[in-house]
Formats: sequence, structure tokens, C-alpha cells
Amino acid sequence: MPRKLRQDPEKKPGSGRRYQLILVAAVVVLFASILGLKMTSAGNGAGSDSATAARIDAVAAFEEARTKGNPVFLLFHSLTCDPCVEISANVDQVLPAYEGKVSFVNAITDDSSAQRLAARFQFQYIPTSFFLGRDGRVVDTFTGVLSTDELKAKLDRLVAQ
Repeated sequence: MPRKLRQDPEKKPGSGRRYQLILVAAVVVLFASILGLKMTSAGNGAGSDSATAARIDAVAAFEEARTKGNPVFLLFHSLTCDPCVEISANVDQVLPAYEGKVSFVNAITDDSSAQRLAARFQFQYIPTSFFLGRDGRVVDTFTGVLSTDELKAKLDRLVAQ
């Protein structure tokens, strides 16, 4: 015959269950808040005021850059890979000094327009940088991270041509 367990007279029936439900609800709210913050910062591009975080129609930007008659610096990258984030920060530092001298085209490879533009160029990995002369021909390419000094040197050579 089963023994009946004694209940604590101070403890109300079901209060342990209520505590568990409150705890689970608090964890769910906390998780949803963290997830919401991460999605908001990812959607904004964590520094969305930078040139390399801006999502644009890469094909249209490339065609417009070509019509300006300037050399073109074309960067294929993503907003999530570590080397891409590193080169993006370097580009954002260097680019203002070349405004009006070099047209910059930002091709975020997660976007369909950048994928269409990528089909015109041959490369396997990101980040990949293309440096095009005034005539539109590829003068130089680089796959990987360019330091600010390396990037300045390549852009200086591009402008000098």
C-alpha cells in the first residue's frame, strides 16, 4: 500500500509548478530579447554608415562607376566573415582620401545583384578586390585582407595610371 507524503503546511499546492513556469517564461523573454538585439544589429550592418556595409545594387553601381571615367575599386565581400569585416574596416578608413579619384563598388556577395556581378569576374574566395583602370580592364586583383597601407599603395598605383 503506497504511503501518503506529508505536505508542508506553509507551501501551497502547485506553487513549485508556478515557480517553474515563471522561470521558463523569464528565460524565454531573455532569449528573445538577445535574439532581437542581434538581429537588429546584423540588419543594420553594425556600422551601417560605412561604405562597405551599405547594401546597393552592385551591377548598377558598377555600371555607374564605369561611366564616371575614374579607376574602379571593386570589393567582393560579406558582412559576416572575419577577413571580410577586417578589410571592410580598412576600406572605410582609406576610402575618403580617394573620393573623386577612384570609384568604389561595394559587392556584398549575399545579395543577388552582387552574385550577378561576380559572374563577370573570376574568383573563388572572399574577400576579393579588383582594381580596374580607367579603360575598364582589370589592372590588379587581391584575395584576402589588405592592410590600410597596402590598400593605399594599390589605390595610388591605380590613380597614377
